[in-house]
Amino acid sequence: MRNQFFVIFLACVIGLYACSTDEGAPAGTNGSTTPAQPEDTQPAQPGVSNPEDQSPPESSSSNREKQLAELRALIPEGLTKLPQTAEDFYSMPVGRFAGVSYGKQREAIEQAIQQLPDIEDPDPEIIELYYLALLGMFAEDYPEPEEIINQIKLNSFGSPEMDDPRFQFKEQYNVMIVLDASGSMGNMAGNKTRMEAAKEAIRAFAASLPPEARVGLRVYGHEGDGSDSKKELSCSKSDVMYPLQAYDTQKLDGALAEFKPAGWTPIALALQQAQEDLQAFKGENSTNIIYLVSDGIETCGGDPVAVAEQLGTSDITPIVNVVGFGVDGEGQRQLKEVAEAAGGRYVLIQDQDQLQKEFDQANKIARKWNEWKSGATYEALSSNLSQAVSINIYGSNWYRYSVVESYNFLSAFNDLKRFKVLSPETIAKLEKMEAEQEKLIVKHGREMEAFLKKFNEKSYKEAVAAIKQAYKENVTGN
Repeated sequence: MRNQFFVIFLACVIGLYACSTDEGAPAGTNGSTTPAQPEDTQPAQPGVSNPEDQSPPESSSSNREKQLAELRALIPEGLTKLPQTAEDFYSMPVGRFAGVSYGKQREAIEQAIQQLPDIEDPDPEIIELYYLALLGMFAEDYPEPEEIINQIKLNSFGSPEMDDPRFQFKEQYNVMIVLDASGSMGNMAGNKTRMEAAKEAIRAFAASLPPEARVGLRVYGHEGDGSDSKKELSCSKSDVMYPLQAYDTQKLDGALAEFKPAGWTPIALALQQAQEDLQAFKGENSTNIIYLVSDGIETCGGDPVAVAEQLGTSDITPIVNVVGFGVDGEGQRQLKEVAEAAGGRYVLIQDQDQLQKEFDQANKIARKWNEWKSGATYEALSSNLSQAVSINIYGSNWYRYSVVESYNFLSAFNDLKRFKVLSPETIAKLEKMEAEQEKLIVKHGREMEAFLKKFNEKSYKEAVAAIKQAYKENVTGN
């Protein structure tokens, strides 16, 4: 009996010893003779992270600074403060989505606004940064005083007061139209394509010219297609479809039927060759007017600004009118630079009627030129030289741009809410800021229009001198 009790007692002691050995096993062992795996080769358990692999949690302050940096990166260069004065509005960079309706750019806009970081509890300074980022998308190209001076020059064409020889009557009157025929000209402008609208406007313009005037048509982008494989072909071609001559219905109709929207956009090449088209007509004896009509930027690697500068200073002394046909913000910026480099004017149009109005100005000058050639004095021609129409157009354009810009902002606010990009409180503050900015825009537009109307019946020199004095920092025209 005692032996049996001793056996049971010994078994218990051995069991307790075994348990204590397992519990006290050194790290990296399992109480057996099998060596444990090294720590860095042990497979991770599902759902359990290794503390050594985790970065320390980012502090709320450093995360806020990161978001602020992301927000500032969305603001374009040159847009450093909320516009307050008229000069601020017409001098600020054009938004990347300006000039084209919100609905036609919705996908790209949605991608852009979803990049806005949602900064918690933003102060007024951060709200302003948000607004500047949105302006970088939607700021319209408000007309500046330089534009009204260029318009007054056209209205005063032939005046003895004109210091600029380009706007004096000459023996010959030539209009060269340089037309974009790239693939995007197949996009719709109202109920017809941009190309169809342009062809109809060109046909009507040419038909309305006096018989003694000459008109020509050069196109670019009409070869190849939009593919990379055809880019070289497309970028190397710009052709005269209708050589500079008097209007001939059959010939012009045949020329307009020869091309359709196709490829890339070699603006620099087309402008360079347009200068060659007019080389036989020196500026001292010929009024040479060039209309560049484009719906986009140079896509062939050329430098249209440098070519335009050379064109503007050449001995053909052309009056250059650059017409942006439904171009976006980037297109507006480049085409405006082209116009400025050539000493010309830039205008944005959206449809055939607006393009026709542009051509009508050249037609009015042609009629005045024709009457002058018939012996009429400038005084007899000057009764219709009031600046009123141009000034009214200036004012209406300013207001029209403000309406478009405000609509795009409101559409963006709706999408910001729909996608929950920003908090409702932040969007409400931005909506309030937009309402205040809209009032400022309208106020300045009315003030500028009222100021300009004082010069409706003034001479060219009086009007230009007054505008330069009022906006001397922003006006460089002659």
